[in-house]
Amino acid sequence: MSRALHLAGFLLLLSFAAAPQRDSAEISRDLLYHPARRVDIAAGGGVALRAEQFTYHYEAAAGAWRVTREKNFEEGDAERDVTSFRTAAGVELRFESDADDEQGVLEIIRIGAEGPEQFASLPVWTRERVARAWLAHLQKEYSALTFERVREDFEPAEPEVAAAIEHGGKVWLAIRHYAGEGWLGVGTLVEIDVAAGTARLYQPDELATASVTHIAAAGGALWLGTHRQREGSIEPAAGLVRFTPSSGEVKSYLGDDSPLAGHVVTALASAENVLWVATDEGVCRVALPAEDFSCWRIVPTVELAAAAPVSNRPGGQPRGRLAAGRYEVRWANVGFLQVVTPDAIEGWLSIDDFEEYSEARFERDAFILANTASGGARVMRLLDRPGGDVLSAPQVYRTALERIGEPTEEGDVRVRAAVGWIARGKLEITPALAPATRQKE
Repeated sequence: MSRALHLAGFLLLLSFAAAPQRDSAEISRDLLYHPARRVDIAAGGGVALRAEQFTYHYEAAAGAWRVTREKNFEEGDAERDVTSFRTAAGVELRFESDADDEQGVLEIIRIGAEGPEQFASLPVWTRERVARAWLAHLQKEYSALTFERVREDFEPAEPEVAAAIEHGGKVWLAIRHYAGEGWLGVGTLVEIDVAAGTARLYQPDELATASVTHIAAAGGALWLGTHRQREGSIEPAAGLVRFTPSSGEVKSYLGDDSPLAGHVVTALASAENVLWVATDEGVCRVALPAEDFSCWRIVPTVELAAAAPVSNRPGGQPRGRLAAGRYEVRWANVGFLQVVTPDAIEGWLSIDDFEEYSEARFERDAFILANTASGGARVMRLLDRPGGDVLSAPQVYRTALERIGEPTEEGDVRVRAAVGWIARGKLEITPALAPATRQKE
């Protein structure tokens, strides 16, 4: 071999060594998690919901969706803080926030003819208010926690203006906070009456531990998006919330008992009597005032132009071939994709593992794809027999497991999963939108 080839090979090895190694949780997030982060409603009624890499176009006349690949914005750009707002009357407001050991403060500044002047200085939350709001929630994980301990250990987070709208002659702010590294905040809305020169806080108990991330006005109410963002993870809080300022009424749409598809709101917009809600799982169109939800699930898919080998493990011995066609993708790694298949595989798990996996809802909660710091969804290995070889067992991620029969006396249960692994190669994953059906608990 020539010295040039030796050098080329050495440089290739160096390039692989220098390249950051991503695990399957990060790869799966990037390939499969494409929630809309912005909703654009055109004057003619056209709607485009924009994810970072794709746009979902709703064609109202046909009630159908068209998906295009577009670079809409960089990661995180859609969640930047709102630092200023201009009212319909031309009044400009600016927002600054800060926090110290005792309180989180929002400064509202009005830009007048003679320059900036303070409009209001709001202590959005204090140490004591934070401790009262979070105590019961934190006690679910640490039952021995006391109010005094929470007040001592946690500081007020910095209040961030996540969104701003004008409604009913007032300016409304959604206040977001990061809950982590010893910081906590309280779910908050700010009402600004520019004409009266006042600002007021709303902190309903139902939003106590929520971060309010989005706000829209429709059907005579304010609609809010919420979540909890902690160290390395996103969690549902109150889902989609309808808030009526005149009465203080709060209604949460969250979970399988609500018509909402998804648990974490990622974008909101309204036009006339229609509210558009983008979530971690999909998209909902809400006709008001009837609150008639039509929802679609975002489904990552791959198109096989020809039949392809399918195996029980990434790179494993093929168990057969998948026919040409379109398949839903549930997980990915560097070289392989786990797809939903028409046939199922069977194997054994301990009943404890089965119950833990089912309770974690890996297959149903799309936001888990974003929680890569915790490794994302865990793998289930279906053994050929109780106590069988783990290394040769089929690997299952983010897939519904169907239990077959009763557990054995030793605590093992047989399960079924309709998935398989195919080579990733040059296959391109594209999201599609399919009508959502809610799975009841």
